[in-house]
Amino acid sequence: MGKTLLGGVKEGISVSPLKKGGKYLVKYSNLPTFMEVEGGEIYSFEVGGKSEDVVTALMDLQERKVFNTTWKVEDVKMREAKVERKDFVEVELLTPALLVDPFRKDRKKRFTNAFFVAFAVNFMDHLHVPREDYARIATSIEEKVREEPSIMEYAKVIYAGKEVVGIMGKFRYTILEKNEEIFAVLENALAKGIGSSRKNGFGRVSIK
Repeated sequence: MGKTLLGGVKEGISVSPLKKGGKYLVKYSNLPTFMEVEGGEIYSFEVGGKSEDVVTALMDLQERKVFNTTWKVEDVKMREAKVERKDFVEVELLTPALLVDPFRKDRKKRFTNAFFVAFAVNFMDHLHVPREDYARIATSIEEKVREEPSIMEYAKVIYAGKEVVGIMGKFRYTILEKNEEIFAVLENALAKGIGSSRKNGFGRVSIK
C-alpha cells in the first residue's frame, strides 16, 4: 500500500508494510488470504534510504483511492537512521527476512544469523559492489563481528501469490573491531531492511 501511495516503486528506497499499533501487517500464509483495514483508523508505513532519495519519493505522496477506499495523508515525519557505536548489538527482525546467498545467485535463501550473510545486501548496497566482489571479502567480515546466542524462527508468508519462507527472530552480535563501515551497514539495515525484497517490506529491523 505504501508503494501505491507513493505512486509506484522508487529508485534507491525501501517501503515497509502498513503498520498499526506498532505492528506491521504481514500476510502470513496461515492467515486468511485477504487482509482487512478499518475506515477511520490511522495506519503508517516507513520509507528508508538516502535522505535525498526519501525526499524525492515523498514528493509524490498524496491522497489516492485504492480498492474503493480513499487514503489520506495525515502526517509525515523524518528521522535519521542512527546506530550507537557500541560493542554489542541486538537486531530484531520485525518482518520476515529473505537472506540471499552471498556467494552465488540462487533462488534458495540462507537461514542463518551469520553477520556476513544477514547483512550481505546491505554491504553490497553501501559499498556499491556486485555479489562477485562482495564474495571475496565476505568471510573477512567475520573477523570483525562475533555471533552471540540468538533467537531464530521461520515464517511462511504470501508474496506475489506464492508462499515463501522467511527468517525471524533476534540476532545478537559482539562488535570485535569498531570499524565505521560495520556501523554504516547497520544503519543501512535500519533504514532499508535486510535481505532481498526490501522494497516490498521484507526484512524490516530494529537495532539496539
